Amino acid sequence: MQLSSHLRRLLTRRALPLAIGVLALTGCNPGAYPFDYFREMHYQQSQHLLEPQRLSPPDGSVPRTGGRPQISFAGARDLQNPVRSTPDTQKAGVALFKVNCAVCHGAAGNGESFVAQRFTANHFVPPADLASSRVRNRTDGELDWIIDNGIGGMPPFRDLLTEDQVWALVNQVRAVQGQQR
Repeated sequence: MQLSSHLRRLLTRRALPLAIGVLALTGCNPGAYPFDYFREMHYQQSQHLLEPQRLSPPDGSVPRTGGRPQISFAGARDLQNPVRSTPDTQKAGVALFKVNCAVCHGAAGNGESFVAQRFTANHFVPPADLASSRVRNRTDGELDWIIDNGIGGMPPFRDLLTEDQVWALVNQVRAVQGQQR
């Protein structure tokens, strides 16, 4: 009788919590097999035939997702701005500049902003003064390329802005340059 009470106490104090803990831990399975028994099946040629082919697009094809073809900086030099400067495009350029450019280049485009101060304080090249001779001497195509692809600490805007929006920003940069002469 003493053995059974001793056994009962042992079960309730040690073995039962241990059993509950083991059962709880079995529920902590990550959902993947710890060992891939049939890993070779996925790598068989017969399985590859069931997967879709990964083909490159033909040369000279035009993307349907709205993407623009990549060109080099030198190739962009001769690009002409297809967006004429009208009151509507000027208004769009000002709005785009305020949202995308002013935070770094300053509201006046003179390169004076909080971000420029932080860049200078941390020994980074600050954003450009858009009326400087360096920027003024760039062609419209070069400005388009820089806005699209970024340069130095400037991020690329290719995936954020449409082609017409980028050209409207080029017009806005030219307007800023005219105001700061």
